[in-house]
Amino acid sequence: MPRRGMRLDPRTKLAAMAAMAVAVALAPNLSYEALLMGLAGLFGVLLGKGRVSAAMVALYVAFLFVAHFVVYVDDVALRTMLASFSLLVRKVFACGLMAYATVATTHVNELMSALARMGVPRAVTIPLAVALRYVPAVREDWGFIKDAMRMRGISPSPVGFVRDPLRTVDCVYVPLLTSASRASDELSMAAVARGIENPVRRTCYLHIEMRAADYALLAVFLLGTVGALVVRVVA
Repeated sequence: MPRRGMRLDPRTKLAAMAAMAVAVALAPNLSYEALLMGLAGLFGVLLGKGRVSAAMVALYVAFLFVAHFVVYVDDVALRTMLASFSLLVRKVFACGLMAYATVATTHVNELMSALARMGVPRAVTIPLAVALRYVPAVREDWGFIKDAMRMRGISPSPVGFVRDPLRTVDCVYVPLLTSASRASDELSMAAVARGIENPVRRTCYLHIEMRAADYALLAVFLLGTVGALVVRVVA
């Protein structure tokens, strides 16, 4: 499948995510949070995830409306709960969007090569690589199981679980757990067969290097982090 969007070094994506996490934590006000969310949306668009970025930005705007009207709630406990939940979601949105765009556009071999160049220990890179391979495999099996059960008149939705919990667990969730266990065994065997335990430094046939676009994007995100700190200090 051809790659869509700008090609960035995996180290650039990871550094941009770290900078965004710091900037969101230091954001002095709601306006600056919205600016950072717009920056995260631009990051997703550049990586070719425009639809998801637009949906996340629209959902973020909806939470802004919630934050605006929650102060008019009479019940103190409910107002506090809604305000806290809205704040938590707003803080997580930007980083969540960037994490999704990074995972969706970064091949595992690229990430492994980049982390090896950064000197990350194998005790971290190996579980991370297996986890990134594991999630798509389980998601694919989950789609097959849902289609098969729908053909038999069994709904895998929460409504179907409420209507007939025992049958749903027996026909949907038990096969899913079995499939997940089998996928983990297969991934482990494949990793060992490919020499993942070999202590020799890994090589990658893909060319990994920092380009001008990487440095420019890093500068923008670092500027956002520094700006959040400056505005907080000045305010």
